[in-house]
Amino acid sequence: MNERSERRDLRGRRTARPWLSWTAALAAAVACGCAGRAPHPPAQAGAPAASAPATSAPAAPPAEVARGEQPPPSGPAKPARMPAIAWAELPSGLRVATAVNRALPLVEVRVVIRGGSAADGERTGLAAITGELLLRGGAGGLPGRELLARVESLGASLRVDTGLDATVIGLRAPSDRLAEAALLLGHVVQRPRLDAAELAKLKAQAAEAARERARSDARWGALMVLFRDLYALPTELHPYASFGATAAELPQITAADCRAFHAAWYVPKNTVVVVAGDTTPEAARAAVEKAFTDRRGAEPPALSFTEPVPPASLKITIVDRPKSAESELFLGVLGPERGASEWPALAVAGEILGGPSGRLSQELLEPRGPARDVSAAPLDVAHGPVPLLAHVRVPAARTGLAAQAMLEHAEQLAAAAPSQDEVDAAARRLAAGLGLGLGTATGLADEIAVMQALDLPDDHHESYRKELRDITPAFAGKVAHDNVRPAHAAIVVVGDAQAIGPMLSRLGDVKVVDPTRAFERKRTIPRDASASPAPAPGAGRAAPAEEPQ
Repeated sequence: MNERSERRDLRGRRTARPWLSWTAALAAAVACGCAGRAPHPPAQAGAPAASAPATSAPAAPPAEVARGEQPPPSGPAKPARMPAIAWAELPSGLRVATAVNRALPLVEVRVVIRGGSAADGERTGLAAITGELLLRGGAGGLPGRELLARVESLGASLRVDTGLDATVIGLRAPSDRLAEAALLLGHVVQRPRLDAAELAKLKAQAAEAARERARSDARWGALMVLFRDLYALPTELHPYASFGATAAELPQITAADCRAFHAAWYVPKNTVVVVAGDTTPEAARAAVEKAFTDRRGAEPPALSFTEPVPPASLKITIVDRPKSAESELFLGVLGPERGASEWPALAVAGEILGGPSGRLSQELLEPRGPARDVSAAPLDVAHGPVPLLAHVRVPAARTGLAAQAMLEHAEQLAAAAPSQDEVDAAARRLAAGLGLGLGTATGLADEIAVMQALDLPDDHHESYRKELRDITPAFAGKVAHDNVRPAHAAIVVVGDAQAIGPMLSRLGDVKVVDPTRAFERKRTIPRDASASPAPAPGAGRAAPAEEPQ
């Protein structure tokens, strides 16, 4: 759910609630630096974990290998391959995608509604609250608790994940109960009660979670500011301009808002049902067609994705967390669109900048430097320019030096083409991380759902691997030059403004915001080009020069 005014990796988004797993996925991806593929929504808390397929015991080493002799080098890892996807379209316009995986007698179903938090409009958090209310508010003639009990009686489980571009309702069930479980899923998606009393409970829980995030979740706070700064427009609000809902925004959502959102976006022509696991395309289509009986032919609303205006100059913001011993720094720029030919090169540039063997890691990551975490990766969005974020976590006293290093390495990446070795290593790492979950029904269903949310073709994995192999240093350098522009970037630092403000002021004016008060501006620290990027030895907490606002 988003906030207007988060493998087990980086990309997704929204709400201030702990159950909203796409938000967690996005923030986690930033920490891991997993560029090049879309996030897989994590399983709902409490859902049974998928068991790994049984494997045979490892063979004993050959007795004839002489002592001290080295085993032969292992070959390259076999890339994960997307199995064939069978497509069917129902008369209503709803589409069904089936991928077979018989490792376990389970099926995973994902109902992809192409309406996520970008469609919130004036009610930030509306998409996520509506999605959760589908599960908690009951459906058809069943109250919420009775509905969930009925699902559990089939050995099944439900979850909902709301991202920027889609809401995904997930079902796991034994393969022999697919038809029965799909009927309940159809009720949830097409005939929700959207109960007002349950909505009140959800909003109260979400608001409390938002308050807790504002107090303690550094990455959430940083991304709240970054999305606003990167997707700025002069006279309107960009659909991606907010990352999550604040505690003050959530109470404004009404049951009528949820009903209107459901009526507009949950229409057959805006719905894809993904079925993966121990089934057949024929059985999957029959189950879905019987369960999803909505025949509305309406088209979903169209959103305006006006090109955002890049910051006129480097924009620096501190999300103030008094007495914090650490700082988390995010440097964000906007790159090409997700479907553009330049996008793979942007992912390579991010890997060169902040991957495990990237430039920032070599300089800043422990034990060579002060950083606990270093990463850089693009975040997947379906429309318009894609954000590239670099992230560093350091002790507070090293904040200024870390910010300076991030800007310097970004400038160097934009100024000169990387080496062939850097490009090859980055491309190999990105290709190796692609589709790692495809061996399980859960990972397969999640991957296809994400591809549908991003409007990617079925052969995306193969085409992306080929694009990575074809990237040259000159092309990677050109894409970095065109997009990784520190002079038009946004830097957001979460930490103790009193301690780190003077260090950052050498880079430009520094805005300080309060995450516990809907990110309102507390003050501005004027630029001081003579300021040191590090505190003086033995210095205590210095009070920064400031300009009351």
